[in-house]
Formats: sequence, C-alpha cells, structure tokens
Amino acid sequence: MSKEENDIKLHGEILEKLRNQADANDVVKRLLKVYNVKVKHDTNMRNLAKLNDDALHAAASFLGGTPIDDCGEPRYRTRDSLIDWIIMAIEGLFPQHCSACRSQYTLERGDSPKFRCASCGGGSHDCEQIRKQSLLTTPGFVWVCEGCIRKFNLETLTGPGDEDTLPMSATSQRKFSFPTDESSEENKEEENKEDDEEDEDEDEEEKAENKKKKKKKK
Repeated sequence: MSKEENDIKLHGEILEKLRNQADANDVVKRLLKVYNVKVKHDTNMRNLAKLNDDALHAAASFLGGTPIDDCGEPRYRTRDSLIDWIIMAIEGLFPQHCSACRSQYTLERGDSPKFRCASCGGGSHDCEQIRKQSLLTTPGFVWVCEGCIRKFNLETLTGPGDEDTLPMSATSQRKFSFPTDESSEENKEEENKEDDEEDEDEDEEEKAENKKKKKKKK
C-alpha cells in the first residue's frame, strides 16, 4: 500500500469516528458524508456549499467552532469562510507532523492545543518542546504548523529556547501575510487607486503633448 493510499485509509477511519461521535445528529452526519477524503479542497468546498446554512453552522459547532473568535471578531465573515473553516477543522484531526519533536501526532475533537496555526487553524502537539515554547511567547506571537510552512514555501523559523521549533514570531509574520477577505479588498482598492493615478498621469502627458502640437502649428 502506497503512502497516499494509507493516508486515505487513515483519514477515512477518523472521519467514520467523527460520524459515530455525531450520534443522532443526522444533519452533522450528512455533512460528514458529503466531505470526501479522496478529493481536493476546492471540490469539497463546492460539495459542502450545496448544504444549507443550518447544516453548516451545526457542523461548525460540532467541530468546536464559535461565531465569535478569541479577539471578539466574527469567525466566519462569509459563507465560503465558514465552509473553509469546517474543512480545515476536519483535516486538523488528521495525523500531523510535529515540527518541534519530529514525531507524528493526532488531535481529538475537543482538544485545546497550546497553539493554533495562523493559516489553517490546525493545533500543535502537546510535547515538551511545545510546552516550553508556550512559556516563552510574547504578545503578537504567531505560530505556523509545519504543513503550512512547506505549503507556502516559508523559510525554517526558530523560536526562543529550541532551535528545532518552527513557530512564527510577530516580526517574522511581516515577511509573510496570510490572505484574508479584508486584505484582498484592501489590495483591490490599492490596485484601483494605482490605476487611477496612472490614468491621470497619462492624461497630463497627453495634454502636454497637445499643447506642444498647437505651438508648432502657430
């Protein structure tokens, strides 16, 4: 059996365990049946989008999600962000590789890890290295799981106290900003502003050119 086939088998077993935990909650069970471990993220996004809002919110609640995050901000700003969170919450229960102790670990539904990945929301391992790291964090500290570091081609980042850990400090975060709905809108506004400025510059150049032509004719 290949690694990919083994991963699919293992992920399927974890998904089945989640369905059993849903017990009599048929709405959540249905969503967990719609999610498919064999397809890509975008396909699962499209499939889950066919379910109604009640099913999505019920599944998010079952997986530990709340409408408001720890900072008092809405956790799901759009329907797509809610679906995306559900998928990441499911996949966050699949086996992960700990960047600190270099071992594989699996989180259970309801666990409260020391850190949550700033990108995917996956939880950290409860190993000695991570526990030490949690005591040395400062305000603004951001942790990124190894999977996302590889996914986004980030450089290996180290934290105080253990050169093998791969957390992300507030300073390092400035080198890599995670895409958000707000940042996307800000980028669009900035691009539109730049386009308007370029158009204005072109208009000024055109006016200047026309003035030169008129002077030559005189």
